[in-house]
Formats: sequence, C-alpha cells, structure tokens
Amino acid sequence: MTAHRIQTALWALFLIYYSAAKYFVGGFTGFSVPYLISVLVLVALTAAVPFYAARWLTNKLDDAARVAAILLVPTVLTCAGLSLYFLLYIAPSYPNIQLPNIIHRAFEPGIAISLLLLIPMFAKLIRRDGDNQAEVVS
Repeated sequence: MTAHRIQTALWALFLIYYSAAKYFVGGFTGFSVPYLISVLVLVALTAAVPFYAARWLTNKLDDAARVAAILLVPTVLTCAGLSLYFLLYIAPSYPNIQLPNIIHRAFEPGIAISLLLLIPMFAKLIRRDGDNQAEVVS
C-alpha cells in the first residue's frame, strides 16, 4: 500500500512540474484563458489520460506482460496524445511545423509515466526479496 502512496505523491509532483513546464515554456507573457485551456488539453492528452489508461491496462495483465506494457504503452499513448493535440492546436496555427519534428516531446512524459508505473512492481520485488532473506536459517 505504501508503494501506491509513493506512486500517487510522485505522480502529483510530476503533474505539477509538467503542467508548469508546458505553461511557461515560451516565457510568461501574462495570463490567457485560451492558452491555459490549450495547456490543460495538452497535459490531459500527454500525461493524465496516458497515465490512467496505462495503469488500468497494466493492472489487468500478469507480471511478464505487465512489464512489457509498462515500458511501451505510456510512450505510445503520450505520442498519440501529442499527435491529437498537434492536429487540434498546432497544425491549424503553424502549418510549417511537422509532427515528426515535435513527436520526441512525448517521450519525456511517457518515460516518466513508465517509471511511476514500475514503483509498485519494484516494491513487490523488494518485499519478496526481504521475505526470502528472512526465511534463511543458519
């Protein structure tokens, strides 16, 4: 249970950091509701939805498939989210920017989500390893 609390706390910290980084990426030029909405959509598509969808999916899998899914699914989902954001917000306003030139920006949240999803598995391994050591009799 502690691993899930740590995961939740680190997720909240990541979400705050990621949201602020996306909001202030161009330098603060004053508050704008349309810009705030676009940032919230970006964060939802490239962080929140991928995290919760990947967590739901990986909780349905057994250990071997879960590890593979944790390493792959978050980045695939963040890339899909950034692609959708690109179609909705970037392409209409900046036709000279191409998706292949910015898709690498989806890797940071994808990798962070993968690491966050691995926390309970690492905790399970540590507990299991600790239990095995406790059973050793001299």
